[in-house]
Amino acid sequence: MVSYILVIRVREKFCTKVGALGIIEFKSGYYMYIGSAKTGISRICRHFRKKKKLRWHIDYLTTAKHAETLCAYLFENEECSLSSFMSNYSGIDGFGCSDCRCRTHLYYSKEFPVFNTEVVYPEDCNGSLSKKLFIR
Repeated sequence: MVSYILVIRVREKFCTKVGALGIIEFKSGYYMYIGSAKTGISRICRHFRKKKKLRWHIDYLTTAKHAETLCAYLFENEECSLSSFMSNYSGIDGFGCSDCRCRTHLYYSKEFPVFNTEVVYPEDCNGSLSKKLFIR
């Protein structure tokens, strides 16, 4: 299984209701969401779209007016293992991890996070890369 870290920039602080989690305040900075991509980048490409049905916790953030989804870093690690690696960052308890025992799958940083791995950008979803890039 392969996972990704989706990087979302919040330009200014805002509050929004996030499903059963209730009202959450997102401060300005960078949020890193950990998810899994089992067959390719189609789920990652969905995260880049503003217009979509609100299905997962992350959809409430990626569709917000003050948020911009910048990129996704790809990893060979399982998503809960990756979340454990990210535990030195602050996070929003219960976010995106209702199907596992992790504390959260959404972490925060004031600075843009950089990881030494393959990156997918929104423009990669509009061409042949989205058809070619399949995760092992």
